[in-house]
Amino acid sequence: MVENLLMQTWSFLDSGGGVMWPLLAISVWMWWLILLKVLDFTAWRRQERSVQELMKGHEAGPGAPWQQNILAIVRHVHDEVPDFDENELIDRITSPAARRIDRHIQTILVLSQAAPLLGLLGTVCGMISTFEVISVFGTGEAKSLAGGISEALITTQTGLLVAVPGLVLGSLLQKRAEVIKARMQRFSLNVLRLLDNSQT
Repeated sequence: MVENLLMQTWSFLDSGGGVMWPLLAISVWMWWLILLKVLDFTAWRRQERSVQELMKGHEAGPGAPWQQNILAIVRHVHDEVPDFDENELIDRITSPAARRIDRHIQTILVLSQAAPLLGLLGTVCGMISTFEVISVFGTGEAKSLAGGISEALITTQTGLLVAVPGLVLGSLLQKRAEVIKARMQRFSLNVLRLLDNSQT
């Protein structure tokens, strides 16, 4: 069973020509990054705590990593800039955590956009092979013609199969990152206001 599956996979990759291997590498890399981001976002959501819980050292946990990062720098920045512009200070506080949240998402989108271009390259290579066979043997060599046409179609299909889920999931992850960054800004604002209230 496993051997048959491996043989069919190898035959599929081989029939697509040399472009199939970069497509396979892009697919594995892209799905690995998607898995990392989904696991991160899921874990962070479970770990999130309210400002009041974190400021009082609640036993439920230390909060999500981005909340820990913000709390680690917010007091220092707040004391350093006593007369602060609220929006500017919030951007300064949240930017390190925001970079971590955005990490890998653009890479996922770039890989998903590169996949159909590689598929198109495979299509061109397959058609060139087909025309070379026609120029040498004419249209009588059906088997050789089928090999070039098969290479052209398989690479196009594979490029699209890699690209479509990558684009969809990359866009969803990007929207999720924007939601988290909005929560970060609200969280930072609440922390700053609690600090202000505690000092008055």
